[in-house]
Amino acid sequence: MSLHNNLQGSEDNQNTPPAVKQGTGVSGLDVLLGGGYNQGRIILVLGEPGAGKSILCSQFLHWGATQRGEKGVFIGMNEEKARFFGEMQGLQMDFAKLEKEGTFSYVDATDVKHIPDQARVGRIPVGGRELGLVNLIDTIQEAIQKTQPKRIVLDSMADLVFRYPTIEERRPVILDIFETLAATGATCLITSELLSTSTERALQPEEYLAEGVILLRTQKKGLRTIQILKMRGSKVDIKPRPYAIRDNGIEVLATEEVYEQP
Repeated sequence: MSLHNNLQGSEDNQNTPPAVKQGTGVSGLDVLLGGGYNQGRIILVLGEPGAGKSILCSQFLHWGATQRGEKGVFIGMNEEKARFFGEMQGLQMDFAKLEKEGTFSYVDATDVKHIPDQARVGRIPVGGRELGLVNLIDTIQEAIQKTQPKRIVLDSMADLVFRYPTIEERRPVILDIFETLAATGATCLITSELLSTSTERALQPEEYLAEGVILLRTQKKGLRTIQILKMRGSKVDIKPRPYAIRDNGIEVLATEEVYEQP
């Protein structure tokens, strides 16, 4: 089956002009997306631990800065800047250099998840979870006002929403974050953990709100696959495709088939 025959368009793109595309920075991924991410949209990157979510998102920022001169912001909720810089340097992405050039900013938001469930503002007791959310939103807005980026990454939403045990509690938290990012006008990638690997899994709340969803999975025998679950306003290849993590990041094998493994 040809790649063209695997393309699927969203229902809402019949009477709207084609979206402006932004390159993903990932070899082969633009092919699946019909040219890249839709500019100004929020894309959710789902996957298991170790699937390469942070790498894929970092390539988006690095490529935009080095090839298009577009400013990017990485909001890190699970690792500090020095560690991030070191890991990405090992993949031939020099974010320290981009930071010096003014095309990249790292926002360290690791403190948010360490706020206890009960905290105090002065002598006033407040809910630690709510305070963490407010702090995160303030941090995002401050970074956006300072840098005016075209590309934003939030890694990872799971570090915040896992503090809310029920879906009913998580929904308003996720909505607040999405609304904050949408107001920036930038193209935003948000990573989150895949809560279930079952083929019959229930959709996660953030999947409903995101305008695009990309799923990274590790199959039997270590085969890695990427699949575009949805991308509003675009014709995309919806079939799972293999990918590999190379010395310089992720490479999607856009024309190769994934066969069921025994």
